Amino acid sequence: MGGSARVAAAVAAVDDAVSDLVAAVADDPAGLTQDDWLELVGGSQVLANRLTSVQDVAIARAARVERVYDDDGTLVAVDRGPGRVALDAADLVAPRLAVSHHRAQDRVERAVRLTGRAPALTGADERSRPTGLDGLHAAMRDGRLDGYRASVVADELAEAPAEVARAVIAALDPHLGSDPGPALRRRTRRLVARVSPDLLAQRAQRARRETGLRRWAAEPGVDAWHGTFPSEQSAQAWAAVDSLARRYVTDGVCATIEQARGRALTDLVVQHADVRVQLVLTSPAGSSEPAGSAEPAVEAEPTAGDLVQVHGIRPSEPMFVGRGWLEQLAAEADTDVVLQQCHPATGARLDPDGRFARAGYRPGEPLAALVRARDGRCRFPGCAVAARFCDLDHARPWPAGPTAATNLLCLCRRHHRVKQTPGWRVRLHPDGTAEWTDPTGIVTTTAPIDALERVVLPELPDDSPSPETAPELPSILEEALEHRLGEHEALVRHRRCRHRAESHPDAAAGPRRRDLDRLTGDPPF
Repeated sequence: MGGSARVAAAVAAVDDAVSDLVAAVADDPAGLTQDDWLELVGGSQVLANRLTSVQDVAIARAARVERVYDDDGTLVAVDRGPGRVALDAADLVAPRLAVSHHRAQDRVERAVRLTGRAPALTGADERSRPTGLDGLHAAMRDGRLDGYRASVVADELAEAPAEVARAVIAALDPHLGSDPGPALRRRTRRLVARVSPDLLAQRAQRARRETGLRRWAAEPGVDAWHGTFPSEQSAQAWAAVDSLARRYVTDGVCATIEQARGRALTDLVVQHADVRVQLVLTSPAGSSEPAGSAEPAVEAEPTAGDLVQVHGIRPSEPMFVGRGWLEQLAAEADTDVVLQQCHPATGARLDPDGRFARAGYRPGEPLAALVRARDGRCRFPGCAVAARFCDLDHARPWPAGPTAATNLLCLCRRHHRVKQTPGWRVRLHPDGTAEWTDPTGIVTTTAPIDALERVVLPELPDDSPSPETAPELPSILEEALEHRLGEHEALVRHRRCRHRAESHPDAAAGPRRRDLDRLTGDPPF
């Protein structure tokens, strides 16, 4: 039996066994004691650990394959050897795992490291070196160690030479099957300090170089910040925040000390900054009224405490702000108010008259601002890099493709390069959606920011009871959802039909090509 057939047969056998186990559990077999169920918990974890080790090997082997054009122009796959990672490896793994590019990148690097080699990009001068983490992967194959705890130890040994890593893991081995992640982290640090204290010093220096602050949308109406700072600067800043926060609690401004610290932090920052805000009102193309300007009859009387969805500093993460704050902002004389037209189906910001288009290669500032606001983030599948850190790339290379909003999209520097590697294709549609095809034929569509989406959370009294049942959808909302879903399904069918037509071996023929264009022409929406 060949290697491919053997692997397929093994996967099918495991799938059958797991299916039998799932069915047996679903039937809730009588007579099983708590000990039996706990044994099943442990046994399932052993299987999961072993399968994760298999997945690591598969990811590491797939990652080292690079597609290049041969001398005769054909696309061929070349195995670059252990430890090598192709530029688009994470983007080929991501759809198989249904994860973001960032998560897939971490997964690829971890798999390569755990299987024994330090990741090195194909084509780069850096050589792949041994990591000494083979013992962790052996424990996973035995079922004693899961992927999370393995990554905890691997992260602690990220900068350790292979011989140091092997010595530390050998000392850890009796604890790999029982210790939780935090305990393994503490043991690893103690062992590293004993074997090679300079490694901890290097890690501290690296951590201080990589300090920073991140922000993202969390629960509706609030944002989350995560920051790392040098300890001495953090101590001083915390003292200032905590002092002001305690005053807020004493004066009754805030109820809890944690709430007061958050208020104190933002107050201290805003007091030392001059911020100018632009208010953008969106409307469907062809309409002069802002989206949602007409209040539905079923909506309650607006109040200043309502939360209104807007797109802020990071358009890829919509946030909820108080209606009262918006009204105050609109009334201020120094606020810039702009009306922006959007595609009625996707909500993508448009340049309907093409006035921002340029004859040359580089887009002007107004066009760049429009495309960044429309996309919000890198338009590559699964990538969340903010648009302000992205390149503006021509979907159809210039000069064949124009420098216009209909042919520009935001791509981070890495995915700008991936787009140019053999086998990748992208098509930017008039509605702002981008259709990507990877070298294996998987098609993924990414959407622009829906600037027409209108969500208002009404202010509720503090003693308002939680709803016990889901409210019925208003008929107008049901109709809108059905209409939007119908458009989406028709668009997907159209694009699949056109893809099959263009893939037909006779698709390039003249009369047949014209027939295909007529049959798969642009849909009327």
